[in-house]
Amino acid sequence: MLLEIDLFSGIKKLLTYNNVISISGESGTGKTTFALQLIGRYLTWEEPFTDTCVWIQASEMFPFRRLTQLFGQKKSLEYIQENIFVIPPHIPIHTYKQQTSLIQHLLEPSNIVPPSLKFVVIDNISHHLRYKLIQYNNPKDVSSLLDSFYETQLMPLMLFCKQNEMILIMIHEVTYSPMYQCNRPFFYKLYDRIDMINIVLSKVYSHKVRALQIIYDETEWNFKYSIDPNGISIKNQS
Repeated sequence: MLLEIDLFSGIKKLLTYNNVISISGESGTGKTTFALQLIGRYLTWEEPFTDTCVWIQASEMFPFRRLTQLFGQKKSLEYIQENIFVIPPHIPIHTYKQQTSLIQHLLEPSNIVPPSLKFVVIDNISHHLRYKLIQYNNPKDVSSLLDSFYETQLMPLMLFCKQNEMILIMIHEVTYSPMYQCNRPFFYKLYDRIDMINIVLSKVYSHKVRALQIIYDETEWNFKYSIDPNGISIKNQS
């Protein structure tokens, strides 16, 4: 199974095998831009457009201006703008407790979700978990909180998306792992439990030319890319 030259078509093929995507990378590597391009392309892949998206702004404000830059010259922009539902609608989540409550409310059977909901994006899923853990010194308390996060947020989100044939996209901050000698998502041991499509963005080449790696089912695809007003531009495939 090979990715096509059109990266987004290739990822769409992978989504027929797995419905969870992880996007990780350092600040400034274009994680949110890449997620916006994925969502915008997939919401308007074929006419008539019907799919919708819920975008949970866990730590970063949703980039409405960037969305306009990416799709402003296309007739599909209005549909994309009207069918990405941002929650909370005005400001990002500000505590771990609020994030837990919001996700649990979203997944309640009685909650009315947008029609034809196809995508759930959470940016940045582990941000508040990091700051919550600062309050703990006891290893048992740390372990308990991580287990709770997995059981009350991660697993319910994945099950909800799986049962409803939706795509879950998680955007991650990263930390350096001495074991792997590279950047990994915060709490990567927690996320390593999950079978998902991993997309890793990094600055290994220069501030203009960067590396994009896709890892799935023990197969890797490597690309060089740059970020311009039109978004992520792929330079090559290897």
